[in-house]
Amino acid sequence: MQTTSLRYFLTVARCGSIAAASARLNVAASAISRQIANLENELGCVLFERRPRGMVTSPAGDLLVDHANRILMRADLAVSEISQLQGTARGLIRIATSEGFALDVLPDAIAAFHARFPGIRFELAVMPPLKVTQSVASGEADIGMTFTMGRDPGVTVVHETTVAMVGLCAKAHPLAGTTPVALRTLQDYPVVLMPEDTTSRQVFDAACRDEGLTIEPVMTTNALSSILSFVKLTKAIVPLASLSILGPVLRGEFSAFPLEGLARTSRGVQVNVMRDRRLPHAVQIFLDEFIATLPASPLSAADLHAACG
Repeated sequence: MQTTSLRYFLTVARCGSIAAASARLNVAASAISRQIANLENELGCVLFERRPRGMVTSPAGDLLVDHANRILMRADLAVSEISQLQGTARGLIRIATSEGFALDVLPDAIAAFHARFPGIRFELAVMPPLKVTQSVASGEADIGMTFTMGRDPGVTVVHETTVAMVGLCAKAHPLAGTTPVALRTLQDYPVVLMPEDTTSRQVFDAACRDEGLTIEPVMTTNALSSILSFVKLTKAIVPLASLSILGPVLRGEFSAFPLEGLARTSRGVQVNVMRDRRLPHAVQIFLDEFIATLPASPLSAADLHAACG
């Protein structure tokens, strides 16, 4: 059983179709179909159920997913150790993360690592927090970074901290440099919010309820880049976790300030890996160096406001 066939099989299982797997792998759909057919012939069973809306694994396919994950992780570990023995740094590091950490936090760390180890490749996938943890637990991702969503027995938390919720606005905004700002004041300005199923929105809505406020957002989106573009061009304010927008604030692109009612509210941030998994050498080095760049103590709203100068 070849590792190429197993990689193609796992990608189809994760994507739900050969077409989607083809796009992710940049491999012809016909080649993936042949590998899947070869696997099914070799094992003497059907691995996928073909349905109008895609493909789902059969009972035999479900069993193979677990074993294929472990086989490929051992293969990746062997490649990593051989590269280490030869004095080279090669391999793939797969990271799953929430939207907020894909703007600066992880790209900055990846860029610094790439400068020293150009032979290392990265896959950075942005997904909802719960999916991040599931991807790590299943072996689809090597490292996960997300806002805390509770403990998952399939992962080990290797770093954990808390970050405050802050208000973010353009540098020329009337509230820039003000501290603290009452939640009631936001009624005088356009407000942008994350969707209702996100923890930042839930924290904000709870604080508004406590103060008897109803604040209707002018825009709702889970795309942080869109939020920042809108805020920069308008007088809008958005409540976000401080670590998510630390880079833009430190570069002087935005102003951040504590929000009364949210100043003492914090969100947990976790970095996790699969439980009981021995990580490839390059993944472990990146993980150790990345964790060293993260705040060791809680990042408060006052800290970020002070960074605005």
